[in-house]
Amino acid sequence: MNRFIAYIFGIFLIAQSNVLACNFKIADFGSPKENIKIEPLQPVVMPDRFGGESLIIPMEDLCKNDESLYGTAVIYLYIENKLTRIQLYRPNMDDSKLMDYAMGRYGFFNLPEGVPKSRWRGSYIWESGNDIIEYIKTDIHDGYAEIIDITSKLYSTGMVEYNEKVGEWLDSQQ
Repeated sequence: MNRFIAYIFGIFLIAQSNVLACNFKIADFGSPKENIKIEPLQPVVMPDRFGGESLIIPMEDLCKNDESLYGTAVIYLYIENKLTRIQLYRPNMDDSKLMDYAMGRYGFFNLPEGVPKSRWRGSYIWESGNDIIEYIKTDIHDGYAEIIDITSKLYSTGMVEYNEKVGEWLDSQQ
């Protein structure tokens, strides 16, 4: 019996180490974009029309020893030069690796009965300390995208104002 419990515990530790192997949160919320340093190149800052600036870094540059999320872009959004959102964006990959990552890292959620992971679309939200984490799986042109949005409650007002500007612009495009 003790051997069985040790075996189960060992499997659990191995599974958790895979989930926690890559740390893409390389800056604290509220910190300036100048704090992000990636060797050998400095990330390019991309300003937008809504008052934000994004740094887009491929997961391959952040997690060289963990290939499990390769093909995912990490987008650091800065508003007034303060890190306000970290987004993992994984478009048109034939897997559900971000869903697996989110469930392993933040907690399991039930999918509708009879719907396989590959066909499910929707979102789920967790709260962890001051962070709000949202997993999204949605259809996009020519496929689907998986997204994990991580925002801080401390900077949620700035994020709401930013999203309102984006929404107004999107409404004006119709």
